Amino acid sequence: MKMNNVIPFFAVFPLILMGCTQDEVIKEDTSVGGKEKISVTVTQGGAITRISHEDDGANGLILKWTANDAFKLYGTTTEVFTTTGPTDGDGKIATFTGNAVEDAQHAFFPASKAEKRWEDCHFNVIGQVIDANAPFAHLSGYNFMTAQTTASGTEISEISFKHKIAVLKFEVTLPDGIVPKYITLSTQDDAGIAISQKASDESNITTAKQLTAAISGVSSEKFTAYMAILPSTLKEKLALAVTGDDGMVYSYTVSFNGDFPYEAGKVYNSELTFGGIEGGYGTAAIFDNNVIGNTWDQSDNKGSTKDNPYLIESAGHLKYLIEQVEAGERYLDKFFKLTTDIKVTADTWTPIGISSTKPFRGNFDGGGHTISGALKGSFSNDLQNFGFFGYLTTTSSMLIENIHIAANITWSFAYPEGTIITHFGVGGVIGNGPTQEITVHNCTMSGEMKISDGNSNYGNLCIGGIIGHSGAHIQNCSSIGKSDVSCKGSSLWIGGIIGRDGFLSSEYKHCINTSSIILSNPERSNTIYAVSVGGIGGYIAGKVLGCCNQGSITGHSISPVDVGGITGYSEWAKYHLNRNLTTDFNVTSEETVKLGYLIGRINSATIYSCNESVGEQSQWLGSNPAWTPTTDDESAH
Repeated sequence: MKMNNVIPFFAVFPLILMGCTQDEVIKEDTSVGGKEKISVTVTQGGAITRISHEDDGANGLILKWTANDAFKLYGTTTEVFTTTGPTDGDGKIATFTGNAVEDAQHAFFPASKAEKRWEDCHFNVIGQVIDANAPFAHLSGYNFMTAQTTASGTEISEISFKHKIAVLKFEVTLPDGIVPKYITLSTQDDAGIAISQKASDESNITTAKQLTAAISGVSSEKFTAYMAILPSTLKEKLALAVTGDDGMVYSYTVSFNGDFPYEAGKVYNSELTFGGIEGGYGTAAIFDNNVIGNTWDQSDNKGSTKDNPYLIESAGHLKYLIEQVEAGERYLDKFFKLTTDIKVTADTWTPIGISSTKPFRGNFDGGGHTISGALKGSFSNDLQNFGFFGYLTTTSSMLIENIHIAANITWSFAYPEGTIITHFGVGGVIGNGPTQEITVHNCTMSGEMKISDGNSNYGNLCIGGIIGHSGAHIQNCSSIGKSDVSCKGSSLWIGGIIGRDGFLSSEYKHCINTSSIILSNPERSNTIYAVSVGGIGGYIAGKVLGCCNQGSITGHSISPVDVGGITGYSEWAKYHLNRNLTTDFNVTSEETVKLGYLIGRINSATIYSCNESVGEQSQWLGSNPAWTPTTDDESAH
């Protein structure tokens, strides 16, 4: 099977999103709240603007203004301008109304992704969920545009929006009967794929080795997917991987002759057929019950530096790593890099690092590759934490990065021998990493987790899409899957990104959760804590910066439950520039529910005024509706 086929990948449709808008300002004699109210009529200016999308098959994406489109205008003050009525017949002209802004300088679209200060505004393309029945709908939240304005007092002379994203259009055919679930772009280019950029100067905030979108509603092996990306230039191979409902990863690898730039305002089209072409695509290495561990190349001082890592090039290499760690080898300060997709079909999965006495202490770069299939396990006295990695710890520092988990995770707790009241963790990437020296960077989880059983007389159970329990620094990670939790423990902490983090020095930056969390009668016995559930974290005590939740939390709890769009229960933490964009929280309990669109329950934590959420401010904290945010600590942003 050939893994590196050079194929004609992109055909460029020019002038699809391109062009700027011309805006006429009409001043009115009315005022609102002491501020002059103005209307801005936005026209297409010779090219098509925003924001409903349709594909006419010839000219690419057609973009139209629609009702409730909104942008934020920045000057001495800031205001949101929203469409006030229907657009013209072809959607190219709309009127936006908002309060006058003195000395207006910048505009940002969409308003839902705008920050309170212009200098904090950024573009971020992680967390995309593509609905096959509405394939353009998600683009509305990622079609970033900005404009510089010229103003004298409250007089705006012109606003010209410019598009800041490109769109990749994939027309994919999988083998017969295989339905796609996720699509992932990955690269080995050191520069990586641009994931987030500053709006002010369009410099990269973060790059990653992979960008993943979930796909829902597909009923056949043929589908068309649209993915928003940020402008960047790739210099090396790019891989497109589609994870099917059979757990297999189907991938093409594309090589470039010279640099390949993605330009804002363009759509790049590709037709890929993964079935019927012998050797036309690569598939994941199979990790089954019969896989035999074999060692990797250890010559030339490999493993000693990030630039010269041990290469995990097969399922056998991964098996050998698991076996060595299980036998007591910790690989302190060693470096590993995965170079192939892996599909796990084994009946049970032994994670890398099984316990505090047999942990993994090395560094691991997933190389943008995907772990698919199923990770299945159950609690024992030897194996109490679960994920791709089970238990991590280090005496120096550790980096886990660029790995995508598209596998379904099934884990059942049990009652351990003796009396154990400690933290047990289950996560898509890491189960338990109880140290502040771990950095988790550019990792994603798009599989489904089902966590069950346990005994309410033992253990703090920590369940997270990325990490169950840790004091790690987590950056640019996303969860776009689903978690169904029905377990019992002394306490339960459940989060889209992290279950529980009680370390004051930990930090979460630019993480996005779009996964759904379902409570299926979880129960706890600890009378101090409730079952705590949050879009980003169940319990967080560190710093949370620039994170966003779009995921739902639903179901029923036997015990009291704290539900928060960002965090279920928070102590001592500091929150900057976070955003919750959903009110889809439908949780009931046989006791009490504390629901906050930002945080369910809070103790000595600080939420700064730079945070935003849907709903009224009185709904942001479930435990204190009279709360008002603290003035921004700008030095900490």
